Amino acid sequence: MIFLLTYMLFFPFPSLASQCPSSPPRSLIQHYLYPNLLRTSTCPLPIAPDLDGEFFPPLTPLTHSPWSSPPQCEASSSPDIPYYCLYSNSRHNHLGISIITTPEVAADSISILDSVLPRTTTHNPGFKVVDIPGKGKGVVATRRIKKYEEIMVDYATMILDLHFTVDVDVWRGYRLMGKAVDNLSEQGKRNLMGLGRSNEQARDEVEDVLRTNAFSTELGGRQHMAVYTVVSRINHGCKPNAYTRFIPEHLQVSVAAIREIEEGEEITISYLTLGKTSDERKEALKQWGFECTCDLCTASPEEIKASDARRRQIEELRQYAVLAFQGNKPYQALRLTRQVINLLPSEDLFPFYSEQYENMARIFFVLGDMKNAELYARKSLDVLAEQGYIQGVREEQLDIMWKRFRQDGDQFKAAAR
Repeated sequence: MIFLLTYMLFFPFPSLASQCPSSPPRSLIQHYLYPNLLRTSTCPLPIAPDLDGEFFPPLTPLTHSPWSSPPQCEASSSPDIPYYCLYSNSRHNHLGISIITTPEVAADSISILDSVLPRTTTHNPGFKVVDIPGKGKGVVATRRIKKYEEIMVDYATMILDLHFTVDVDVWRGYRLMGKAVDNLSEQGKRNLMGLGRSNEQARDEVEDVLRTNAFSTELGGRQHMAVYTVVSRINHGCKPNAYTRFIPEHLQVSVAAIREIEEGEEITISYLTLGKTSDERKEALKQWGFECTCDLCTASPEEIKASDARRRQIEELRQYAVLAFQGNKPYQALRLTRQVINLLPSEDLFPFYSEQYENMARIFFVLGDMKNAELYARKSLDVLAEQGYIQGVREEQLDIMWKRFRQDGDQFKAAAR
């Protein structure tokens, strides 16, 4: 079944943090990665061609370690990026990984190869991929799954810098993308190329798979698209029973249950940001070429109308609350935010709870009511912990929140002058 390129998380997460300088000296970019440097340096040197486009001395299995294949590069039309290169490790986990990115990002991201998928994910899953009538492939539960329980963890198999598709000649780009697939394990190739395709603009089968199935993510501070071949089998639902949680430092994504899922029930996630009305959802889903038949979309006209009205009201109240807060009307913002919180259960918009509790904490913080500010701050963090985004609630997390509130307040005061 088809998936998505621009699917975004409901909560902000840091990108894969750079541990090395983002712009190494030009002389370093012109050298290959010596194995002794990889062993002794915290920041590996980029493996990249010299100014003539040739690796010198020639690459060997030792000099291009930890990649299992010699990197291959294509010249870029960007004045800031001489080359985009393909880096692959066919032995990573059980599918392999191929990354088309800049030499600097690849060198700075070698630590992602240290991550290994949990054995329960690959050997004892609580789900299986099956044929779903009218949908192609899909994922169903093989046992009862508890609310917020992790269902699967999947690792990115192919990653591509978004600017690569613009900065490199299209046919040379297709050739490098094809090589990226060839460098995966045999199972990785089958899993990747067996995914659904629906992008009418794609002129190459690998491009079609990527544009149909990829998540948008960050790597080394640059936007990339990443394909997770197991998660990509999960079908869309406008009122899904599962959600995704990114683990950016390992380029992993986990899927957890929004509610209890029964054995044999299809597992669904939303390809869209939750909270959209029926017309907005239909329009947005056209890019994947299907009409949703979930319970929310096939409800009676009266039920759909009522749901749309609630969703519009929630969105309007959220915007009005922000405007009231920015307009120095904290008590009005407080009242509007409470109305949003009261409406969320009617539409099962679970991602917004933490956001709204944090907004309540921010308003009370501005009012100097630290008792209620801490109450709602802890509620916000408790929701994130319950949903698996953070591991418990610690005092330092509250301190970080207070610091952010102070910074937001200082910026707002400065803008108002």
